[in-house]
Order: sequence, then C-alpha cells, then structure tokens
Amino acid sequence: MKIIIKIGTKVLSCEDGTLDVDFLAPLVKQIVGLRLMGIEIVLVTSGAVGAGKSLITLPSAQSETQRKQVFAAVGQVKLMAAYSQLFSAHGYHCAQVLATKEDFRDDEHYRNMQNCFEALLLDNVIPIVNENDVVATTELLFTDNDELAGLVAKQLKADSLIILTGTDGILDASGNTIRIVDGLNIEEVPGYISPDKSTGGRGGMMSKFRVADELSRGGITVRIVNGRRPNVLLEALTNVGTGTTFNSRLK
Repeated sequence: MKIIIKIGTKVLSCEDGTLDVDFLAPLVKQIVGLRLMGIEIVLVTSGAVGAGKSLITLPSAQSETQRKQVFAAVGQVKLMAAYSQLFSAHGYHCAQVLATKEDFRDDEHYRNMQNCFEALLLDNVIPIVNENDVVATTELLFTDNDELAGLVAKQLKADSLIILTGTDGILDASGNTIRIVDGLNIEEVPGYISPDKSTGGRGGMMSKFRVADELSRGGITVRIVNGRRPNVLLEALTNVGTGTTFNSRLK
C-alpha cells in the first residue's frame, strides 16, 4: 500500500504562525508505525515559511514575495532538520524533494521525479515534499500544497491521500462531519463549504474538495481529517472516528 500524507499550515503552526516543533514528534511516531506495517509513505508538508518566521525578522520594505522567499529558504533548513532528527531516532532517513509546477509539466522532469520517488521508497527513507518557494514564480506556483499532494498521488498511483487539516473534515449545515462523499452526494457537498482559508496558508476546504473529487474519480481514496487528533493516521486508515472520506468512484 502506498499513501501520501499532506500536512497543512494550520496543523503545523503555533498561534503566532511559527512552526510547532513539539507537534511533529507524535506525528513522526505515527508515520513510523505505518512504515513498520509495510506501508509506503510520502509526506507533503507545509511549514517552511512558518519555520523561517521563527528564526529571522525581515524589514517591511521588502515585497511580500521576497519576504516569503527568504522565510522559506531559511525555514526549509529548520523544517528538514526537525524532521531528520525525529525520524533518525526511529532509524529512518529523510529525503527532501522540492517541486514546482514545471516538474509536472515537463515529461523528462516528471519521469526523473517519479524514478527518484520509487528508488527512495525501496529504502528506509521518508520522502518529504514541499513547493520550491525560493524559485517559484507566479505562473509556477501551485494553488497550494493540496494541489501538490494530489499531483504526487497521481504520479505515484497511490492508494490513498490523507489530508491533515485543522477541522474534523467537511461539515454540513448543522456543523456535523460529512463522513462519506461518493456519487450520491458529491454534487451537494460544495454548498456546505466556506471559502475561508487558513491563516498563513493559500488553500482552504474548497481546494481540498477539488483535489479529493478529482482523485476519487481516478480511483484514489482521499480522507480529510483533523491532524491534531491523537493517532489520527491509524484512525484514518481503519475508518475509525474522525474525518471525511472520499470513496473511489472509478468505474
């Protein structure tokens, strides 16, 4: 089984928007538990900009694009160092994979990236993917890391994408979690989704819906779950407890 796990900005951040390093330890332990079960894992992570903000202060005279690039460039080091230290304690290595849209548009880039992932997954390595904010221009930016996770899931023909977010999945008009999305209710679900985005993130629940809708039509199961729940990854895999599941609608 091959699973893509996407961790959102809100899940990884403290209230001030900086990286919540203390949160990562139990998350890494869950991922290691899945690997020990024989499940191949690719991690798509946010958090580089937040990590950068915790390290440096930039002059307001810089443009927002420049500030984001600098925060991301500095923060990537801290983010990967945190992941590397935590995974190495369990006997695993990390591999950083930085991507832009061009990597998915160019056939040679696409194949090289695909081959790299497949080689990494053969060893005791956890591929960790993030957008290359430092070099990405407007036309090469992903809509958000939900889009990036969806592209990786399709590229690797994953069985499932688990999106860790700050809510208990998609909520209906009464505030209750919509547990299952399939061909019977797929058309009505968007009507329940607020256009709001998380602080510090570019995505929102509508972005997650679009990615989940596309992947489920292609045969990939998608689960949107509250990343702050204890043991949420195991719960997501066993359909216990929390979140919204988009069942495969491949005919």
